[in-house]
Formats: sequence, C-alpha cells, structure tokens
Amino acid sequence: MTIEHRGELDALVYPLFSAPGLDRDEAASLVRAMTRGEYFPHSMAAYSTAIEQALAQPDPVTAALGPPYTETQVRDFLRLLHEELEKVKPWPDAPG
Repeated sequence: MTIEHRGELDALVYPLFSAPGLDRDEAASLVRAMTRGEYFPHSMAAYSTAIEQALAQPDPVTAALGPPYTETQVRDFLRLLHEELEKVKPWPDAPG
C-alpha cells in the first residue's frame, strides 16, 4: 500500500467514529470545516490526494483505525468526500 498522505487519510477517517452517518451531508460538512480551516491542518489538495491514493489501492484503508463502519462504507464515503472536495475548487491555501 502506498499512501503518501497517510496522516491526512487518517484525519478523514477519525471523524467517522462520531459521525451519525456516512452520507453526502456529512461529507459536505467535513469539506466546509476544511474550507474554514477548522480541524484539518493540511491543504485540501493533500486530503484529495490521500483519498485518491486510498481508493486506488486494494488494501484496507481502515485497518489501523477500526471505525464503526465497514471498509466498503468508508470507501463509499471517501468517494462522496472527494466529490464534495472537487465542488469547491479552487481550494484555498493550506491553513497555517
């Protein structure tokens, strides 16, 4: 597995432990937080790259974390999150 932005990927999975669901509204909520520079210290481009890398490889993306959702559910959510990220381009600079 080659995910250069593993920390960014994990930062996207951690909120799922308390997420009420893995729907588009939740994905949009995370993107709004990123846009405001809340909770997510890296650039939106880095999060997008992490999602792309995770979805392109066959190994489990949640193995080290064990969120309360299945691998398939998390991958589906990451796809939604990536779509929501794409909607807000151009992205602001990294917080900092």
